[in-house]
Amino acid sequence: MTSRILVVEDQEPIRALLATVLARAGFEVDVADDGAIGLQLAKANPPAVVLLDLMMPGMHGYELIQNLRAFPGTARVPIVVLSAKAYASDHRKALDMGASAYVQKPFDTDDILRLVTSFIERTTLTFWGVRGSCAAPGPETARYGGNTPCVTIEHDGHILILDAGTGIRKLGLHLMAAAAGRPLSLDLLVSHTHWDHIQGFPFFVPAYIPGNRLNVYGPRSAEKPLEKVLRGQMDVEYFPVALGDLAAQLAFTEYRGQPWQVGPFHVRPGYLNHPGLTLGFRIEVGGLCITYATDTEPFRTLLPMSPSAHRDSGAFGRTQDQALVELVRGADVYIADAQYTPEEYKKKTGWGHTNYADAVETAIEAGAKHLVLFSHDPMHDDAEVDHKLSECRAMIARRGVPLTVSAASEMVPLHLPTPAPAAATPKSA
Repeated sequence: MTSRILVVEDQEPIRALLATVLARAGFEVDVADDGAIGLQLAKANPPAVVLLDLMMPGMHGYELIQNLRAFPGTARVPIVVLSAKAYASDHRKALDMGASAYVQKPFDTDDILRLVTSFIERTTLTFWGVRGSCAAPGPETARYGGNTPCVTIEHDGHILILDAGTGIRKLGLHLMAAAAGRPLSLDLLVSHTHWDHIQGFPFFVPAYIPGNRLNVYGPRSAEKPLEKVLRGQMDVEYFPVALGDLAAQLAFTEYRGQPWQVGPFHVRPGYLNHPGLTLGFRIEVGGLCITYATDTEPFRTLLPMSPSAHRDSGAFGRTQDQALVELVRGADVYIADAQYTPEEYKKKTGWGHTNYADAVETAIEAGAKHLVLFSHDPMHDDAEVDHKLSECRAMIARRGVPLTVSAASEMVPLHLPTPAPAAATPKSA
């Protein structure tokens, strides 16, 4: 897929130089000599990256940045400022307003190519819904977000959607704006069909548009095919539009023990310990590994507390937990169920979720690089999520391991640069 770059520059020699260099590198290039024209081009056909000057007639670069960030189709497009203004205040202002990088003129075109390529080839995680169990909107959850699970992984123009909680509604609006009337082909992984992971599906606008295609992957339930479960929640008793009335082309693939190749994404599912049939996903793309494992509960804790517990239940549980460790093994990012505090979990054992301390232990044992706390409890406000994050960082510091931890926050993207290729080992003479 060829990426489109938009160059907005009023100086013709610089504009022509950038267009020539980018075209020779294989990019499609749109050019504009004024911010207003650049904005029209960006809205009509959202680019992969925007290069813009600051001092332009009509609409200057600062105003263009504001407008690009305000329009849904370009709200998350990387913006590179190319300017002769060397003042630190201008540099800070551009970045504060939403620019992704600031490059001083005159510049080396090789540096511009490397910068543009780094933005296009990187992998981006975006959280559209982060709550477990039920949505929890309100001022007390505004910072981290109140929607139920939905995550996207974007790489080289492809997008993979994880789960269809209420967060998928806003994602659908974003995708439609970015498509600007072009047909969409989308892939959705459903971890399981508990309501908080599918309840946003009927509100996913791209599924209503003729010409769009939606491929849905997930587990077959104990009694029904995946398609029938999604059809059931859109029964006339619950919803005014039936699944069969959706105008997009829908295709369903159920897990049968084999990995899936979904565009550039290699997906290895694995069953998790949660009521019903629930999948976690190990996703490899662009030299990176991302594990999405929510909802799940440690066997080693749950089995010994069962009414029919055996004296070896704890040891057996630890062996069962190794399946999750292997799903996470060496992951660059581990998106983990961390719904409870350890104290809460004592009262909610058997509910199918993990406390944050167990999520940290799994990440450390698996050698993950970045742990993202996910499936925030609907009873936890932003201050409680802050506290959980602080406790996790303290645990990691005491263990002395190189593990980064953050808490999933809606609409705050996590950018993962493509790893540099390993240096070749010289052959012995």
